[in-house]
Amino acid sequence: MNILAARKYKSLRAGQLSQAEAETRRLAYAIKDPSSPARDFETAAREMAALIVTPCWLVPIPDSNGSTRANTILAAHIARHAPGAQIAKAIRRTRPIESQCSRHRRNLPATPPEQHHLRAALSSLSHRQLYFVDNVATSGNTMRAAYAALQRGAGLVFADAGHNTHHHTEPTLL
Repeated sequence: MNILAARKYKSLRAGQLSQAEAETRRLAYAIKDPSSPARDFETAAREMAALIVTPCWLVPIPDSNGSTRANTILAAHIARHAPGAQIAKAIRRTRPIESQCSRHRRNLPATPPEQHHLRAALSSLSHRQLYFVDNVATSGNTMRAAYAALQRGAGLVFADAGHNTHHHTEPTLL
C-alpha cells in the first residue's frame, strides 16, 4: 500500500535538527491534540491536501485509545482545501493499544498490523479514492491495519518518520 507524506520527520537520534525539521516535529505533535491551535491543523492540512486527488474519502485513523477527534479535525481542514473530499468515519479501534510513542520510549518494536485492532465501521463506501488520515507514519503498520480492515485505501500523513512512505509534491491517484 502507498502512504503519502507532506514532510519527512527526522528523529532526534539522527543529530541536530534544522529549524524546519524542528517545526515539522512540533507540528506533528501538535496535531495529535484536538485542543491545539487551528493554525497548526491548517498548516499541515494545506500541505496534505496538495497530495490528494478528488473526489475522495478522508478516513480519520483512531488514536491508540480509539478517539478520532484530532484526525477528524485534521481531515476537516484538508477537505476545505480539496473540493470533493468527504470525511467518512469508516475505521474503529475495537480496543485500546499502547501508543507508538510509549513503545518507542521503552525500546519496543512497532505494533504489528494485526495487533492494531482496527475494524471497518461502515459497511460500504462508494468506489472513489480513499485516504487514511493520520499525523505521522512511523513503521506504516497502522496504515497497513487500516488497509486490511477496508481492503483498499492509501495513507495520508503530515510527516513520515520511517522509510516506507512516498513523499510527493503533486496529487497522486493510487
